[in-house]
Amino acid sequence: MTDHRARPSRWAPWTLAGVFLILASWFFPYFPSLGSPNELTRLYLTRAMVDDASFAIDGPVSRYGRITDLAKTSKHLYSDKAPGVSLAGVPVYLALKTLSGGEAQAVSNARLLRWLRFFLSSLPTAGIALLLFFLLLRMGVAREAGLFLMAAYSFASIAFPYGVLLFGHQLAALCLMGALTLILSLHRQDSKSAPFWAGCLLACALLTEYTTLLAVAPLAIYSLITFRRKIQVLLLASAGALLPITVLATYHAICFGGPLSTGYSHLAHASFAAVHNQGWWGMVTPSFDRLFQILFSPSRGLFFFSPWLLLAIPGLAIGIRRPPPSVPVGAWTALLVASILYWLFAMSLQLSAWGWSLGPRHLAPMIPFWVLAIGALLRYRPIWARWTARSLLVLVPYSILAIVLPTASFGGFPPDFSNPLADFTLPLLLDLCLAPNIGTNLGWSPLAAALPFFLTLLGLLNWIAWIWWGPSRSKPLLLALAIALTLTVFTAAGPPVKQEDRALTWAREKILDCPPPSDGFSRSARP
Repeated sequence: MTDHRARPSRWAPWTLAGVFLILASWFFPYFPSLGSPNELTRLYLTRAMVDDASFAIDGPVSRYGRITDLAKTSKHLYSDKAPGVSLAGVPVYLALKTLSGGEAQAVSNARLLRWLRFFLSSLPTAGIALLLFFLLLRMGVAREAGLFLMAAYSFASIAFPYGVLLFGHQLAALCLMGALTLILSLHRQDSKSAPFWAGCLLACALLTEYTTLLAVAPLAIYSLITFRRKIQVLLLASAGALLPITVLATYHAICFGGPLSTGYSHLAHASFAAVHNQGWWGMVTPSFDRLFQILFSPSRGLFFFSPWLLLAIPGLAIGIRRPPPSVPVGAWTALLVASILYWLFAMSLQLSAWGWSLGPRHLAPMIPFWVLAIGALLRYRPIWARWTARSLLVLVPYSILAIVLPTASFGGFPPDFSNPLADFTLPLLLDLCLAPNIGTNLGWSPLAAALPFFLTLLGLLNWIAWIWWGPSRSKPLLLALAIALTLTVFTAAGPPVKQEDRALTWAREKILDCPPPSDGFSRSARP
């Protein structure tokens, strides 16, 4: 590291959050011919509550088409997801509907989905990134390093695709991060309202994503064990949690017959029901093979797409051993317990139950906490900080491309490619076959539409890297290693497989509506 660095301005994190919002909004990977059941089931529930004053989504299904992510009870159809995102989408839809003359038909699914994605996925992700930055500063991490980790979270983790798409993970993660921030504030000042709002946010996380119970429970227990006036904290937190929990229990009782009965117990799709009816919500005996697939496999592995997050494992240990004053050892213990519970969940959930997704999406709410753990490494002994910084400079650029490019080209990729980056994403990019975006909506050519996005991303990365490291001697070598890693992974194509070639042709011609490649590029044509 060097002392000849430009000092970032106080507006730098806000600028970075704004750039994320622009880039997350540029591409719009939504294809009516393919549909997006995980998103549309939430959108349908929002429409049903506004247009039909009902939790049942029979009306939207009849008006806009049947999807696979449905639950069925008493001859009615319901969303099979936790209702938090759909509830939060009601004011967004009401505003759009009002501006469109009060007619539901005037608000297309595509238009509604674009705005729901922005307000309920992109904005929460930007909020998480800002919270991360300020928490890292409180931990004693240098401002420059905090900016880099903020950028890494935003663009080099699965926070980016789920900040683009309408899933519940980022909104739930914002609730968890907000709760942690409030809990930590109790160590610095005696706030009477903090327990109330922390309890509310923890309950809202559960209202949004059921799996966040794995993080909600350790954080809640930590709060009750650690703080003085335990009875007062318990009462205030319970009061804050009362409304979200009541809403969730009431929703379950109305739709599925009991406060603890969820849509996953009443799935309408036969193959989905067969998976989730095994064990508990699809969770069976833990398997290290499943954990390996979720963490390391090219088709879905967290560390395949974001290897820099491996640093969180020693970071959690360092946080417990040498905690910064602003994050006590009890908080690190709670985060470690939550991490272990999520890893056990990954070991237990059948692979088919993860759905068609870029990376292991159910782990997304934990990623902000793992970034904090990497921050703990950066403030530890100088040699640890130095090697952590060097590792990040090599791994983060690769991760950005491994995350952003699939999102921009198709919003992800079909499952079961041996290496989706080389076998699916790269061929589409070489043909400039990309997802719809602001540029193409304005009538620009594919190249002209893609250039603003990728030039902005390149400039951002260069700015952040320069701020942190400056003109150091090791920087060219580290960047060369990053380039070598990226080229190796993106060109490590598997052997030609007809099934994969068919999937690539299907995506290119049937979904993206791109012409066949002029140079005859296909996996089977490669030497």
